[in-house]
Amino acid sequence: MTPFSVPPSMETFTETHPSGVDVLKTAHEGGQGACEALARTWITEGIPTAFAECPAVYDSMRVWLADELSIHAKQIGLTGSARFGSSFVPSRAGRPFGPCSDLDFFLVSEALFTAYRADFCSWRDDFRSGRVKAKNAIEQGYWEDNAKRVPKNIKRRFIDVKMIPAHPRYRTAQRTLDVMYVLTEKLKATPHSPSPQEASVRCYGNWESVVRQVTMSLEHSSSTYA
Repeated sequence: MTPFSVPPSMETFTETHPSGVDVLKTAHEGGQGACEALARTWITEGIPTAFAECPAVYDSMRVWLADELSIHAKQIGLTGSARFGSSFVPSRAGRPFGPCSDLDFFLVSEALFTAYRADFCSWRDDFRSGRVKAKNAIEQGYWEDNAKRVPKNIKRRFIDVKMIPAHPRYRTAQRTLDVMYVLTEKLKATPHSPSPQEASVRCYGNWESVVRQVTMSLEHSSSTYA
């Protein structure tokens, strides 16, 4: 009988909530196999460290958010430093998650991905035709960058909602941004929970896209790990 295989670097990797530095170290030593395992199980599943004091708050928050976005709570997750309690982005590796740190949510929904993509395409057409205009030079620069960068992400089947301007013309994105503001306010009023200033959303079209993108990001981050 052939046994299940485990990347050698992960044979002693038993922490449910490893530090960001430990994640980078394991990914660096284990290569793609370890990165994929971390992406599938450690980074996208389980109770985030930010909600360790009262995991039920995490569940309640997801149920509320799912109802607001018309998806299932299992389609919502949390990444970033809130997941492990510290960052594994190389420039910030080991920096601890604070009670007011931002929350990075991800959604897995083909329907929402399609709606956000439509909003983005409408905004890009409006921007290029001059129907909508940036408020200043700084915003103009961001918008020009987003107009070029987001289509590449869409091909990988994910989109960051914050890259679509908050405007009633782009209804699904506007609705999501409004909901995330309310979510941060509700958390501030909830005992035993983080009190983030902001909460961002990345939406994926399917789970394959989630694992692929998280793996790529982890491989890139771990390649700089010394």
